[in-house]
Amino acid sequence: MAIDLRQVEPLGSKSVLLEQAMRRSRANNGSDDRYEDMDMSDMITPDFEWLKEDKTAIEALVKQMDASIGQLAGQMRDMDEQAKKSRFTIEKEQQLLFKQIKTLNSLLKRQVEVFVSVERQMAAVEMKQNNLLPQIGIGLIAGLMSAITILATAPWLTVFVESIR
Repeated sequence: MAIDLRQVEPLGSKSVLLEQAMRRSRANNGSDDRYEDMDMSDMITPDFEWLKEDKTAIEALVKQMDASIGQLAGQMRDMDEQAKKSRFTIEKEQQLLFKQIKTLNSLLKRQVEVFVSVERQMAAVEMKQNNLLPQIGIGLIAGLMSAITILATAPWLTVFVESIR
């Protein structure tokens, strides 16, 4: 009698695999009663130690992964806290920088206003100087004319003053 092993799943020991193959063969042949009287007590119990070891190894791996994920979550929290602190510090520095820029702008405006005022005053002094020169010239000419007049009339005045005396 041939036993078909192609449909048997290799999850147990050879005796379990043989037993599975025999059951399938019985199911296919339709005669279950001829194997019922077989003594199965001498068959080796299946060895599932490798499965237990694999389960233990998988559980240990899962624990390691959980621990790694926990560490990663802690590191992410720490990084998030550092990022918040950095953002807060940067915002404070930006506010200080904007205040400094505003102060510098107002100082520059005042300095420009002072320069404009000084320029106006210099222009006014220059205008006054420009007005002063013609006035000085006119004064000099008038003074010279009066001096010439005095010199020209002096002999007559001396005669006039003596005649009055």
